[in-house]
Amino acid sequence: MDHDETQDTTRTAQADDSSSGARLASSARTLAIIALVVALTAPFWEEALLGSINIHLPVARELAETARGVDKLERRTVELEQQLGATTTQLGRLQAQLTQAVNQANAAADRVSTLAMMELTVALRRPGGFELELAALRAATPDLGDLKPLLDQIEPYAVTGVPSAAQIRQDFSRISTRIQWAERGYISVAWVTRLFPWPRKTAAQPAAVPDNTSQVLTQAGTQIGSGDLAGAVSTVQQIGGSHQEALADWIEDANARVAADAVAQRLNDQIVQRAGRTTPQKLGKT
Repeated sequence: MDHDETQDTTRTAQADDSSSGARLASSARTLAIIALVVALTAPFWEEALLGSINIHLPVARELAETARGVDKLERRTVELEQQLGATTTQLGRLQAQLTQAVNQANAAADRVSTLAMMELTVALRRPGGFELELAALRAATPDLGDLKPLLDQIEPYAVTGVPSAAQIRQDFSRISTRIQWAERGYISVAWVTRLFPWPRKTAAQPAAVPDNTSQVLTQAGTQIGSGDLAGAVSTVQQIGGSHQEALADWIEDANARVAADAVAQRLNDQIVQRAGRTTPQKLGKT
C-alpha cells in the first residue's frame, strides 16, 4: 500500500513538471510574438508613447528643435512680409507726395517765368529801361535758348531803354536830310557827323557807290514807313564812305529795336503757348 502511494506521488509530480514546462514554452512563444510585434510596429507609436511619458530620444529632440526653429522662422517671415508691405505702401505714398510736390514746384516756376516774360514784353514796348525785368527773366528762365543772343544784344540798353520805332524813324529822317544836304554841297559831311557827338562802335560795312546814296536813303525811308525796320537797316548798310560814321549810331539803335521787337514777339508766343497748356489742366480739375 505504501508502495502504491509512492508511485502515485511520483506520477503526480511528473505530471506537474510537464504542465509547468508546457506553460513556460507557451509563455516564451507568447513573449517572442509580442516582441516581434513591438519591433515591427515601434516606428509608428514609439515617439508618441515616449513623448507622452516625457522620454525623448536624441533624434527626436533634434527634430523637435528643428521644427520649433522652422516655425519661428515662418512667423518671422510673416512679420517681415507684413512690414515690407507696410513699407512699400508708405513708400508709394511718399513717391506720390514727391511727384505732387515736384509738379507744384514746376508749375510755380513756370508761372514765375511766364510773369517775368510778360513784364519784359511790356517793358520792351514802352520808353525807359528794363534792367529789373531782364534780370528777373534770366533768373526765372535759366534756359533761354535762341532768345539769349537777342537778349545779349539789347542788354546794353537795359538802363536807358531801346529807342522806340517812332524815335528811330525820326532820327533817320533827320540824318537822311543832313546826308542829302551834304551830298548836294549845302553842308559838310563833318558837320553831319558832329550831330551825334556820342561815338559808339562802328561796324565794318561794305563799300558802296557814292552816287546812289540819295536813292538808298529814299528806299530805306520807304521801308521804315512800311514797318520793315530790319530791311531798312540792311539797305542803309550799303552806304559807305564818310556817311557811314553818321549812320553808325542809328544802325546800332535800329538793330537794337529790331532785336527788342523780336524778343517781345517770341516771349508773347511762349506766353500764349503756356496759357494753352494751363487752361486744359484747370478745366480738368474743375
